[in-house]
Order: sequence, then C-alpha cells, then structure tokens
Amino acid sequence: MTDPETAPAPTDTWEGILEALSRRYPGQKHSVLFCIYKLQQKPDVALRDFRAEAELHGIPVGGRTLHAAKELLGLNKPPPAAAGAPAPETPATATQRRRQRASESGTGDSIENKVLAAVRQIQSNAGAEAEQLRAAIRRAIALLQQALDGQ
Repeated sequence: MTDPETAPAPTDTWEGILEALSRRYPGQKHSVLFCIYKLQQKPDVALRDFRAEAELHGIPVGGRTLHAAKELLGLNKPPPAAAGAPAPETPATATQRRRQRASESGTGDSIENKVLAAVRQIQSNAGAEAEQLRAAIRRAIALLQQALDGQ
C-alpha cells in the first residue's frame, strides 16, 4: 500500500496537472504552468483562446506569461537572418550615426551637441581643479617632509 503523501497526484484534474508541471518546471508561476499545459496540447494556441479557462481557475495570464511558457518549451524561434543583413545596431553606434548626420546637415546646434559641449566643459574644469588640488597636496607633503627633516 502506498503512502497518500508520496503517491503521485492524478493527472486528470487541474490540481494533479499543476503538481506534475510544478515538478517538471520548478519555480515557475501557476500562470506560466497553465500556458505550458495549453501549449503542450496545441503549440500554436493564442492567448485569447484560453484566457477565459485560466480565469476559471483563478490564474491571471498575459502576453509575457505566454512568451515565458513558449521559451521554456523552446517554441520561440529567432527569425531567420536575411542574407547580408546588417548586424543589429548598438546604442553607441546609433549615437555616432546621429552625430555624423547632425554635423553633415549643419545642425551642429542641436540640443544633444549643446549638452555634450557643456559636459565636456564641466569635465575639463573638474580636471583642471583636480590637478590644482594634486599640486597643492604635493606642496603640502613637501613642506611636511622639510619640517620633519629639520627637527
């Protein structure tokens, strides 16, 4: 005879299905597990097809939940890259391209350019001030060394 606490839950009820899915996908929310359950039945199912059923079980589902379930099941495939397609642009590359277009079009007085000029000026001033402080500290150290050597 089996112990009722260790016996596997029947998989013909939602509680049993949920328990089985929880063991297979530990740490997942019930909403993701519900989406996995539906995707296992029909991989191309849409959210609107089962949202009402999820609400009957008291499970909120959304687009992110469905996406997470598809990721876990490996159903989200990246779109095929077109031959010779350019690599995705990084934010730094996009900024450089905008600056180049602005300088080519003669709109050097854009807000972005003004802000960058102000930041450069602040950095320059801060660098000069820091160098002055370093020189003052060096002089103070030299004076202290002279005073200690004179004792």
